[in-house]
Amino acid sequence: MGTRRHPKRDKQIARIADILKQQKTKHTDPDMLFGHVSADDVLTFRPEALAATCVHAREQIEQWEEGKTLIQVGPVNGVDLAGRALTVVTVIDRNMPFLFDSIMGEISTAHRDISLAAHPVLNIQQTDAGAIKDIDLAVAGQSDEGWHKVSLVMVLLPRLSAEATRLLKANLRKVLDHVHRAVSDWRTMLGKLDSVVAELQSSGGSQHLAEREEALAFLEWLRNDNFTFLGMREYKFSGTGKDAKVERAEKTGLGILSDPEVRVLRQGSGHVTTTPELLAFLQGPDALIVTKANVRSLVHRRTYMDYVGVKRYDDTGRVTGELRIVGLFTSTAYTRSVLNIPLLRSKAIAVVSSFGFDQESHSGKVLLNALESYPRDELFQIDVPMLAGFCEQIIELNDRPRVRVLPRIDRFDRFVSVMVYVPRDQYDTDARGRIGAYLKDVFDARLSAYYPSFPEGGVARVHFVLGRSGGRTPRVNQEVLENTVRRIVTRWEDQFSLLAGVDSLALHTSDAYRDRFTPEEAVEDLPNFLQCSAETPICIDFYQRDGEASENLSLKIFHLNAPVALSRRVPLLENLGFNVISEQTFEVAVGEDVTQTRKVVLHNMELVHREGIAVDLARLVDQLDAAFLETWFGRIENDGFNRLVIAAGLTAREIKVLRAYARYLRQAGITYSQGYIAETLNRYPEIAADLFGLFQARFNPTLKAKAAARTYADLSEHIETALARVPSLDEDRIFRRLVNVISATLRTNYYQVDPDGAPRRTLAFKLDPRALDGIPEPRPYREIFVYGSQVEGVHLRFGPIARGGLRWSDRAQDYRTEVLGLVKAQQVKNAVIVPVGSKGGFYPKELPASGSRDDIFNAGREAYKTFISTLLSVTDNIVDSKVVSPPNTLCHDDGDPYFVVAADKGTATFSDTANAISQAHHFWLDDAFASGGSDGYDHKKMGITARGAWEAVERHFREMDIDIQKTEFTVAGVGDMSGDVFGNGMLLSPKIRLVAAFDHRDIFIDPDPDCKKTFAERKRLFNLGRSSWQDYDQSLLSPGGMIISRAEKQVTLTNQAAVAIGLTASRATPFEIIIAILKTRVDLLWFGGIGTYIKDAGESDAEVGDRANDPVRITAQEVGAQVIGEGANLGVTQRGRIAFGLNGGRCNSDAIDNSAGVNSSDLEVNIKIALSAAMRANRLSLPNRNKLLVNMTDEVATLALRNNYLQTLAISLVERRSARATGDLSRLMNRLEDDGHLDRAVETLPDNQTLSERVAAGKPLTRAEIGVLLSYAKIVLFDDLATSALLDDPYFETDLFGYFPERMHKAHGKDIKEHRLRREIIGTVLANDAINRGGPSYISRLVDATGMLPSAIVKTYVMARDGLGLPALYDAVDKLDNKVPGDIQNELYAGIGHVIRSVSRWGLKTGVNALPLGPTVKSLQAAVTTLETTLPSLIPAFMQSEAEHWYRRSVDNGVPKKLATRLSHLPSLALIPEIMQIADAAGADLKKTAKTFFDVTEMFRISRMDAAAQQATVSDHYEVLAIARSLDEINAARRQICRTALKQFARDGDPAKAWHDADDVRIDRGQYRISELIDGGEITIPRLTVAAGMLGDLARGRN
Repeated sequence: MGTRRHPKRDKQIARIADILKQQKTKHTDPDMLFGHVSADDVLTFRPEALAATCVHAREQIEQWEEGKTLIQVGPVNGVDLAGRALTVVTVIDRNMPFLFDSIMGEISTAHRDISLAAHPVLNIQQTDAGAIKDIDLAVAGQSDEGWHKVSLVMVLLPRLSAEATRLLKANLRKVLDHVHRAVSDWRTMLGKLDSVVAELQSSGGSQHLAEREEALAFLEWLRNDNFTFLGMREYKFSGTGKDAKVERAEKTGLGILSDPEVRVLRQGSGHVTTTPELLAFLQGPDALIVTKANVRSLVHRRTYMDYVGVKRYDDTGRVTGELRIVGLFTSTAYTRSVLNIPLLRSKAIAVVSSFGFDQESHSGKVLLNALESYPRDELFQIDVPMLAGFCEQIIELNDRPRVRVLPRIDRFDRFVSVMVYVPRDQYDTDARGRIGAYLKDVFDARLSAYYPSFPEGGVARVHFVLGRSGGRTPRVNQEVLENTVRRIVTRWEDQFSLLAGVDSLALHTSDAYRDRFTPEEAVEDLPNFLQCSAETPICIDFYQRDGEASENLSLKIFHLNAPVALSRRVPLLENLGFNVISEQTFEVAVGEDVTQTRKVVLHNMELVHREGIAVDLARLVDQLDAAFLETWFGRIENDGFNRLVIAAGLTAREIKVLRAYARYLRQAGITYSQGYIAETLNRYPEIAADLFGLFQARFNPTLKAKAAARTYADLSEHIETALARVPSLDEDRIFRRLVNVISATLRTNYYQVDPDGAPRRTLAFKLDPRALDGIPEPRPYREIFVYGSQVEGVHLRFGPIARGGLRWSDRAQDYRTEVLGLVKAQQVKNAVIVPVGSKGGFYPKELPASGSRDDIFNAGREAYKTFISTLLSVTDNIVDSKVVSPPNTLCHDDGDPYFVVAADKGTATFSDTANAISQAHHFWLDDAFASGGSDGYDHKKMGITARGAWEAVERHFREMDIDIQKTEFTVAGVGDMSGDVFGNGMLLSPKIRLVAAFDHRDIFIDPDPDCKKTFAERKRLFNLGRSSWQDYDQSLLSPGGMIISRAEKQVTLTNQAAVAIGLTASRATPFEIIIAILKTRVDLLWFGGIGTYIKDAGESDAEVGDRANDPVRITAQEVGAQVIGEGANLGVTQRGRIAFGLNGGRCNSDAIDNSAGVNSSDLEVNIKIALSAAMRANRLSLPNRNKLLVNMTDEVATLALRNNYLQTLAISLVERRSARATGDLSRLMNRLEDDGHLDRAVETLPDNQTLSERVAAGKPLTRAEIGVLLSYAKIVLFDDLATSALLDDPYFETDLFGYFPERMHKAHGKDIKEHRLRREIIGTVLANDAINRGGPSYISRLVDATGMLPSAIVKTYVMARDGLGLPALYDAVDKLDNKVPGDIQNELYAGIGHVIRSVSRWGLKTGVNALPLGPTVKSLQAAVTTLETTLPSLIPAFMQSEAEHWYRRSVDNGVPKKLATRLSHLPSLALIPEIMQIADAAGADLKKTAKTFFDVTEMFRISRMDAAAQQATVSDHYEVLAIARSLDEINAARRQICRTALKQFARDGDPAKAWHDADDVRIDRGQYRISELIDGGEITIPRLTVAAGMLGDLARGRN
């Protein structure tokens, strides 16, 4: 069959035939169909799939109708490739030229992945009815009558979509239509050409004869199979000049141009019949024109058709029109010599002639070679002058290869033809692509085609054809084109070296980099490449290309060694307001040579502003650079605030101020998220800019005060006006809160610089919280907010002199809430020390995510250092005894130099660090800044916090008549033996039976512990330093004892362990076990670890604020312990403590229990302040000071623990009479509230109504509530004393010295006297002593009763205390601990307290408080010495009976007789000051006055009245006042009677009797009436009032 056989293909065809034979279906012979197909394609398919193709082919042949075209596109069952369904294209048509190549041209244009193409030409014989009789392969040149020669085209493609199938089918129909038209009209078109040639020969026209002959020869040449004629159409030409026009002739076109919709000329984007250039041709001398059509051929070859226009003439030689011929030159047009092709040969001869070269010479041959190698399509179209000029430039390249660019613009402005010559060693595919891209851009065109070639010589040539779509083609100077192409093809490295200089470092770049960036750009980037190093791992460059839209820009990121992940780059840029459109990454080696380089990765990113805002890069580039890098290095947050760089024109650091304020507002409880605040500021960038302007006007130290004030006022007004246009209430509220917080800021370190001269990275804002809107209560006196990338935090102070710990917080979102909750307890705790409460918390933001414990610890310490330094940056210093403000800081507050810190959660070991910072800042407190450092008192070594809390625990048990140093008691606890509070606490009694404990790691259960053994083991663990319960010697556990890891999911408990903690189930989770421990019945629940585990039943976990322990927290009502000791902070909520107390449990609060730690710290600070004067004067060296501190450790502990002892005693004394004292306590709370000191809701104190209901139900104030009032009473009293002159009284030197260890008194007495905080120390000592002894309502009650100032009351208190020698009595009662019943001991204390209150009232009522303190005390002391032994024999019988009763009761309960005697006569002791006053007033002997005093007392039964008054039941405050007023009147009458008797009857041995006898009738009558009132039943308030009035009348001589 004339086909070369292929064995494998033949076998495949045989298999197909076998399958078809077995199927017994009609099919096309597989050999006919696939015999000429590529063997590779046939073997790719399964034979079954090709068999299905044969069946399908036969089915389509059966459907074909003679004279018609069948086109079928779609899937065929069974036809697949590797299991993937295919689309089968089937075309059946009569056999004709151009059919197959035209079909394949269409298919391959749209679908490159062709799996198989078959094109057999078949002879088909049909019956009369059209049925197929026979099919055979057609034989070339053979024609069989009765047979139809048919082309069958089958193409297998990947599965097409429905739309693609429809489009392909329509396009194939169009292609076949063109083929049919061209083939059917071929002979007609030749005839038309012949007629035009004849017409040209006969008419002549105006052209020269030679030119006409050449044109005729060219047309004849075309006819001789050198041109494939595809279409012809006639056009008529009419008019002249501007009126000339070309129109289609009425005759129908031929070939493809018989379709009126097919057009071959286009101007811009539309088709036209003519152009100015075509009119110029018709009006010119040339007989024909040769160019390219605008339309690609659908027939034969997919290329732009050649267009030959031939003028038509009338008989007179006038041009009447044009015959437009389209088709394709055949291969001969491209292969024959130009000298053998008409029209081209005339151009060639003309060019050669213009040069005058001998054709046999070298130059002549070079010129002819240039013409022969010139692209033929171009030769047909180019005119001779341009061709000559181009040839001259081309032949010059033989001598010296160089860049040449020869552009020719099509005369119809449809395309540009550009001949580009470059030295061959500079040419490659990339160069060609870059040149094409450049030409496309410069001519505003599209690259339609390019044809590279390599003529002889040292150059390469590329012929570019650039299609134009509209408008006049840009005219570009050839020199410009060549310079640009020269830059493109010149080796990038060579150009870079030339520009950068020979001494510059080399860039070893990739092809991709060189494609993207010019050497000029690389030279500009060179500094960034060179700067990338270990010290500067990243550099950036924002830039805009020429002509780029203002909202568009690009960014280059230069990064050392490694690429930067998109996930890191993109969010950062998005937060600057950009969307990333595209990005490219390049690796560049930077160095002297390839052996010594470092890798720099360049990311080039194209950006657009997301909101279309124009970016003034020239103005903002530095700000954008800074914002990007500051964010990159983590110095500012990566968030939406950064968009303000562009939106508001702010710098990254200026934005940091607004971000910091927003962050503070979030911490202060504003409901809007940080993101929403950022969005609001970006929505109104002008207001955002004004906000910073407001900040600047308030704090920029370089501004003049008046100008700054005007600016501040103007900006405030401007913001207010702008806010009127903000429709959202939420957004309005945000702006107003920001304005408010700026105005409430007192100082900032924003304008300070660090030691290197750079602006501070971490900002501090000192605030006046009482000027802030909407922050939660209580409001501190001052607050410092610290904000930076490394750390942020707050420090809250409740007074100018305040102290408290700084804690490492893990609560990023609400550390201020945490600190505020703690500072409330700190306030209560600090009531016993000089400073009021403060608290700080910092949140480290750069902890290593996967770091070790040490790594995290070190990072936290660095954050702490930054936090401390930043706090100090806005704190005043004291230099040469003067208060000095920080540099470059405008202060809107008074001098404020007192700032101390202490350890807290996470910072126990940081004191030395803090003191080092203090010393580095030359802060006046030096190493007194932070207590507990290596040169201070280590709380853990002293065990001071645990010992202080243990004082409270011992009191609880002592008042239950249990001595826990001698009696075993059970304990459950939170913590482990390595901890300070838990470890020290569990070593404070040898009688501890620790049943269960847990910390964050383990659970400890010892059902029946042996006190002695377990104590020793606990001590061993404590001494290890760092240990856990897992280190406990489990052999010492009692039977069933367990140590359980909290990592366990489920635990099987021993029976003994389950019973010990009250669990009935044998299996439990660690959470369930912990809950059981908290509920288990033990004597003491000891808190020594972190966490809040007990709350009130009505309290939610969210209110507690300790998420970590939500799963194990229980209610106070579920606690099984009798006593709770809070050695650690916040073990129980305040509401939980109150509920526990109301439920019969005994607990104080963490603030009361663990105050010894803060007390010892304050002692340390004040000791160091005192000793610093000696050190400055070189009287004391640092080593000797430190030695002195060590030697005073025990004494410091004793001083601190004394406060724990006295505070818990004070609470107990109030508790024992709290029902009777409810009125006074209510009045105290009301006064504190009215004065703005107390918020009952914040402190969880009941309102008056609730308290009354509780008292009625037998549930007065609990110890936890009393503790709060005790502390507030001290705090408020201290504030009052601090503003009085009382503290300057020299008398209080003893109290001042008593504050310090005795070891300091002699050697450093002068330093103590000149202590900077002398007044504050005295005030603290007095406030503590007065309230501890007198009770929380002591001052308040006397203020109500006397109207005197608190300072006067305290002065009177000191007179009574020291004048009556009460401290010795108190000390004696203290020594009765665990020797007498607890209630008896407290009764004794209460008796002494009654003396204080009664004497204080007397002193205030009588004006004694106005007397000099020192002399008055001495007089009282002398009076006591004189009368103490005499009084028992002088007192009335009633008083003697009362004294005897108390003596007996005391002695019977173990009180030593001598002490019992003194205490039983306390009521008479309280009367000595009054006796002394009467004696002084009457000028009488003290003893005689005493006898007279008691005679009068007995005469009118005054002691009975006084006793009755003390026991009277009162229902409200006014009844209390009535009783007090009556007693005052009675006492005044007694004093008056005594003075009268002593003065009038001074010589009488019995002045009282003499006074009586002198007026016995009147006096007896009054005495009788008073007796009736006293003896006639219960002494009620009305009776008492009447009796007081009667006695007053008697004293005044009326009755």
